[in-house]
Amino acid sequence: MKTFNLLTYLVILSISVSACSSDTMPRYSIIQGLRTLALVADSPEINFDGTNFTPNSVNLTPTISDLYGSGRALSFNLYWCLDPGIGLGVIPSCDGNPSAVRDATLQNVAITAPSGTFSAPNYTGSLAPIPLNFTSGFMGAGAFSYYTARFASLSGAQLYNGYSILVFFELYPTGDTSQKITSFKRIVFSGPSKTFKNTNPSNLEIRLNGTEITSLPSSQASLEAYLPSSQAESYFAQSTLGTLSAATETLETAWFFTGPADISCSKKKECTTDGYLALARSVPGELNLFYPPQGATPSTRGRILIGVAKDNRGGISVKRYLDGTGP
Repeated sequence: MKTFNLLTYLVILSISVSACSSDTMPRYSIIQGLRTLALVADSPEINFDGTNFTPNSVNLTPTISDLYGSGRALSFNLYWCLDPGIGLGVIPSCDGNPSAVRDATLQNVAITAPSGTFSAPNYTGSLAPIPLNFTSGFMGAGAFSYYTARFASLSGAQLYNGYSILVFFELYPTGDTSQKITSFKRIVFSGPSKTFKNTNPSNLEIRLNGTEITSLPSSQASLEAYLPSSQAESYFAQSTLGTLSAATETLETAWFFTGPADISCSKKKECTTDGYLALARSVPGELNLFYPPQGATPSTRGRILIGVAKDNRGGISVKRYLDGTGP
């Protein structure tokens, strides 16, 4: 049974770090098969003083799609561990990591799906929040000891800037782990000297001519992923000498849009049953050209547009539109 292989990691890494918004829409932005589109932690950075986490529970909300799955049962596994060093080229994995904590195994997606967001015939939306409990009683004394040991081993600057855990979300058709897809989310722990922790960007709107859309355009139009300027948070980073330097977050939005059942569809001209977007990512103020369908729109499902707003520090929020109507 495969989990996270190097090729998968390199593909996801290229998606997460690439900000070249001039590219036309690559295949990963087209919603077709079984997908995890986003993992949102309601607290992307939390306080750890070496003994207690604040808050001691974080909610993780996956946005997933199984557009052509015909309502099949889906399951997921959830676990996390201290970051083994992916910034240094280590493959992201909790295998053999003594700090690993398994939160959920063989959980049924249908149980955690709010009404209307992951239902027939679209099967694309956000699940109910999944709690991650960071208390020693839940994690187990053995695993928890590695978190306290890591805290004790770090310098003041490292504690201020924060260190990470990786939360893995494995999604697959119930009973068929051969189709399992694995995604991960980083959550930052930082020390008490850092007063202001990172939060998720919010108030994302997909706009046309300065107004949030209520329907998908029927003709070629320029759409904008609007985020208030206040959502680009200012923050400080600490050097090894203890000096603080100010910075401001860089915001971008990833666009995901439904496409035909043909999974090989990758070129714009092949994806016109729903229409298509010129850009896979955009920054605030940048326009994304929407091309409408050239023929009849799908009659058995809706067209779904999802915006995933990201800062450059792990903050994420999701906005879903079904045929242009808000979530």
